[in-house]
Amino acid sequence: MPGSEPSYAVVPPKLIGGELCLDFINTHQWRRDRSAGGERLTDYEELLHWATHAGDLDGREGRRLRVAARRRPDRARAVLAEALALREALARLFARPRRPATADLALVNRMLAAAPVRAEVVPAAGGFGWSTAGPRSVLGRPLWAVLWNGLELLTSARLGQVRTCADARCGWMFLDLSRNRTRRWCAMENCGNRAKVRRHYARRRKGRGVSSRA
Repeated sequence: MPGSEPSYAVVPPKLIGGELCLDFINTHQWRRDRSAGGERLTDYEELLHWATHAGDLDGREGRRLRVAARRRPDRARAVLAEALALREALARLFARPRRPATADLALVNRMLAAAPVRAEVVPAAGGFGWSTAGPRSVLGRPLWAVLWNGLELLTSARLGQVRTCADARCGWMFLDLSRNRTRRWCAMENCGNRAKVRRHYARRRKGRGVSSRA
């Protein structure tokens, strides 16, 4: 049922995309079967839970933004709407890179123009990152790294490695880093195993049909 998915605070996101922007796209489960529901970003707090688990925010930033969102609920709802619009635009751009929609490009470019300028490299957990100017309580903060990462991937040679899960209902995206570029499933233990079970069941049914006609 739509809206029945658990909170990321209870069931953390599965980060299988290989890039932050692809994991963000995967915040909607069963992308190819919208009747199944599967929306995980149901409010601004869920966006913060996802961003913290994905490494986009640290715990302190998440807590600061949670307090700011409670003070400005209308703005928090507006940022969530922006997040969902960005997610769907990126999903379409990665799915159809040779036929990009003008509206999707316009949306990501508007958001890029509104995001802070990355002008300084600073130490970060495990390495380095970009500093971001402006107050740390800006509610749009969780979207900046997603946007930058998405545009970097769209404009890189790795764009050709972006894949969509072969499951007819799934639609999750990932970066195919397999040796022969033959990865088909978002995760073998999920969609891959379901496909194996379906094939096994189909073979058994076919075998029973042959024997019953003998």
